[in-house]
Amino acid sequence: MSRDRVATLAFWALRLLLGGLFVYAGVMKLGAPAEFATEIANYHLLPAVAPVMAVTMPTIEIVLGVSLIAAPLAWVRAAALSTALVLAVFTAAVTSVVARGINVDCGCFGGTSGPVTLVTVLRDLALFAAAAAIFRLATDRPEKGRPAGERPVAA
Repeated sequence: MSRDRVATLAFWALRLLLGGLFVYAGVMKLGAPAEFATEIANYHLLPAVAPVMAVTMPTIEIVLGVSLIAAPLAWVRAAALSTALVLAVFTAAVTSVVARGINVDCGCFGGTSGPVTLVTVLRDLALFAAAAAIFRLATDRPEKGRPAGERPVAA
C-alpha cells in the first residue's frame, strides 16, 4: 500500500473516530445539563462558570464532531485545531484533579462516565494527539481545484 493511501486511511479513520466520539459525548450530556454542571463544578476550578459550560459544551462538542466528519477540508483543519484546544483544556482539568487527589466523576460522557484517573489523563492526551494528527494530515492534503502545497491567498 502506498504512503498516500495509508495517510488517507489514517486521516479518515481519525476523523471518524474522534468526530464520532465528540458527537457521542455531546449528545450524552445534552439531556442532563444540571447534572453535567455539578460534575464540572466538582473539579473545583471555575465553579461559577459551570452552568454556562454545561449548557454550551455539549453543542460545541457536537459541532466539532460533525465538522471533523463531514465538513470541507478547510473546516476540518479549523475543527481539528479547535478540538485540540478543547482537549488541551480537558487534559489540564483532569490532570489538575488527579494531581490534587480529588475523587470526581469525569463527566466526559454524561452520567455514564467513571472517575477521573491517570487513565483519563492518558486518554485525553491520546485524543489530543489524534486531533493534532488530523490537523497535520488536513494541512498536507490538497483541496479540490488547488495543487498540493498551494495555500489560498488571504483577502
